[in-house]
Amino acid sequence: MRAAVFHHSYEPLSIEDVPMPAVGAHDVKVKIQTCSICHTDMQFIDQGMAPNMKPPIILGHEIAGIVEETGSEVKKFMAGDRVILPATITCNHCLACKSWNETHCENIRRIGVDCNGGFAEYIVVPDFHPYRLPYEYSFEAGSLISNVLVGAYHVVFDRINIRAGENVVIFGSGGFGLSILQMAKLRDAKVTMVDIFDWKLEKALKLGANHVLNSNKVDICEEAIIDTVGGKPDIVIETIGAPRTLLQSMNALKKGGRLVLCGLTDNALPFLMGRIIGNEISLIGAAGAPRRKIPEIIHLLEDKKISLNNMVTKRYDLEHINEGINTLRMGQTIRTVIYPFGINNI
Repeated sequence: MRAAVFHHSYEPLSIEDVPMPAVGAHDVKVKIQTCSICHTDMQFIDQGMAPNMKPPIILGHEIAGIVEETGSEVKKFMAGDRVILPATITCNHCLACKSWNETHCENIRRIGVDCNGGFAEYIVVPDFHPYRLPYEYSFEAGSLISNVLVGAYHVVFDRINIRAGENVVIFGSGGFGLSILQMAKLRDAKVTMVDIFDWKLEKALKLGANHVLNSNKVDICEEAIIDTVGGKPDIVIETIGAPRTLLQSMNALKKGGRLVLCGLTDNALPFLMGRIIGNEISLIGAAGAPRRKIPEIIHLLEDKKISLNNMVTKRYDLEHINEGINTLRMGQTIRTVIYPFGINNI
């Protein structure tokens, strides 16, 4: 099969013919229709962060496709089923999994990080892992549901539990930031979006942001945030993982506030722990997209409480994936989607 393979950081992905993964008795093979590019993929390519699986590895974890083959013991799926593949594979046996806390699974595997991912024509996963994609939703929608929307739901409803009327600042108006915005508005929060691209901030306003701020157009970002919000915010959510925005997030936050870190990075925190202690800051990490939350996302989409309109702004086939990656690198896209078999072949 064809795949875009990661060998080394700071190099383009290599388009190669690689062996087709074997299908075990309890596995399903999925023909990948769409896989969107996430900021996490960029951390491996551009920032030198190392995946847990030793390269070569196939990146990509926002996957939707069609079941093509099932193992001899698989009863739940059959060839032709449309499916979403959640970004993390849990064991279903440890205490965390049994207590419905799957992001804390002791044996969790992240697709495209701990095992091969979706920038390829096919992928094999355990039969308990896929989730059926309703026919009224496109494969593009399935890719976004699989990680970015479920992940945003997890941030807002599981990790923070935002209360009505709280002032929330979100750094980053990419696909994840805009998804968190929509979830926060469901909790009646007052949301300010911060980014360096006006066109992304315009999308944030259309999705319900109360305020927007271009941090490249102000002298001191933290002071501009406080002026825009009308005081220091209760919650700051950082989706980028860059030292500069991490520091700005801490500087803007009120005493006793919650700082939420959900932009995957291996950067060290650029501020002293004494500030967290002295200001009684709650430091909250958020990672993962719980599979069990997918029905909640489907219901929200059905009820038109959240929207996927205009979230996908670029599309490429597998052979041109490095051009697609560059659109994210240059800030030209909200979400770029890769079509392994070609855009016109779905």
